[in-house]
Amino acid sequence: MFETFMTDLRETLLKGADNPALVTSEQVISFADLAAQVEGILQALTEMPPGLSLIVGHKEPACIAAMIACAFSGRAFAFADRATPMDRMQQIAATAEASHILAYGEEVLPEGLPVLMLKDLPARSPRLEIAPHLSEQDTFYVIFTSGSTGTPKGVPISRGNYMALHRWYAPLLGAVRPEGAHVNHASMAFDMGMFDLWPTLSLGRPVQLLNHVNNIMPRNNIRHLTRDAATTPASWASTPSLLQLMCTDPQFSAETLPDLRFFVVGGEMLPGALVQELQQRFPKARIFNGYGPSEATCATHLYPVSAADTLASGPMKIGACVGENRMQIIGPDGQEVGAGEAGELVLSGPQVITHYLPADHPANAALSQPDGVNTYRTGDLARLDAAGHLVLLGRIDRQVKLLGNRIELNEIERIAEGSIWVRKAVCLPQKDATGRVTGLQLFVEPLEGQLCERQALLAHMGKHLAAQVLPRELHFVSQFPVTTNGKLDTQALLAGGGDRAQPDRSMSPAQHPAATAIKEAVK
Repeated sequence: MFETFMTDLRETLLKGADNPALVTSEQVISFADLAAQVEGILQALTEMPPGLSLIVGHKEPACIAAMIACAFSGRAFAFADRATPMDRMQQIAATAEASHILAYGEEVLPEGLPVLMLKDLPARSPRLEIAPHLSEQDTFYVIFTSGSTGTPKGVPISRGNYMALHRWYAPLLGAVRPEGAHVNHASMAFDMGMFDLWPTLSLGRPVQLLNHVNNIMPRNNIRHLTRDAATTPASWASTPSLLQLMCTDPQFSAETLPDLRFFVVGGEMLPGALVQELQQRFPKARIFNGYGPSEATCATHLYPVSAADTLASGPMKIGACVGENRMQIIGPDGQEVGAGEAGELVLSGPQVITHYLPADHPANAALSQPDGVNTYRTGDLARLDAAGHLVLLGRIDRQVKLLGNRIELNEIERIAEGSIWVRKAVCLPQKDATGRVTGLQLFVEPLEGQLCERQALLAHMGKHLAAQVLPRELHFVSQFPVTTNGKLDTQALLAGGGDRAQPDRSMSPAQHPAATAIKEAVK
């Protein structure tokens, strides 16, 4: 029950004393200090109109305290990072029907709503009274995602949705070294930010809040993580892209971070080569391949990856559902397909939301309640192996058609990453003014110390792909750019994140270097 969760959180805050709770690049906040900040905000909230709180800031402890105060007072909240463009922030405020704003800094804010400035509020002696009758059907917080149109849609996570996650994940996280910190990279506006925050604090463990300015400076993150012996990291959750950036620094290892023994990796397809590297650097760590959309409260699968799993061909498996979650793979006719057959992944259970915001958003067609069970058609292409383990094949909307051929962009990336030269590859379509796909471009980050030549890589790919669907453009990058959520930043990549040498536009598929290699192999 959510009220039991809040009672436990209250006890943790009140009894945590001087134990660290939040660690930023500037300060360490104890549980006692955090509790006093929460109480100050709780008292100030009584002067705000009822309804959802829009919290605006970054990773300041006062913003975390504001989220906790909303939970105690029974108010839903949505978080908007201060870097959010004003037009989008206005849309978020309107879509969430925010009644007021809790802001940390002096950023420009949506107009027409009363504002409570968090940094001006005094700390108070904590009582932390819990609002009565916290219905599990009511909204706990709202995450916003753009979707394909770029218009933000709200994902309202109910208290019941969160508790269904908490029931299975908190015990798993609790088995990690009790006094060890949990590393947070994701923005608090992202579902993984909530995944990091609530279970960790409820266990009385500190949260290490990484600063996004260090996204491409792993050494700065390592300095942050090692500066205080009382908050050494024991667990980590992030995307593969961020971990790949961290692995560019040799100090990201068990020698520097000996207590870091629990990794949850999700949000993107997990390369086997990354797991192998993590297993070498952190030989005592457990590495989980995580999966779960925002619509299912961030995590429905958490599979412990073995060394043997990393050597298997094809995409990494994700295992069976965890907790009370259930899954099906369905074909175009809506019927369940057999083991090994590809289809759309459908998730169901108490972690799945009932609707998007606004209520008339067309994406609500993906959400239903057959027989009273919350169900979500994910749009992810997947299959089940013979043992019932989920294997993701990519997004259905990452299938493109070129020259009459149906192409899986994820498959092209996996083939490139299967070479001996490539750490990571990203394939993006080129389109004309009508949206028709006219070609493919491949961005490649070579493995450290490896000389990756264009013709050799294309020849490797030509052994697995028809010449007609091979990328016509190949660009090399030293590091892939990531967003504040740790995901690949495709806009930055397209804007100039790689070698921009122009291809030979007149080259026909038959003239492609890989086509020559295919002919030679056939002789």
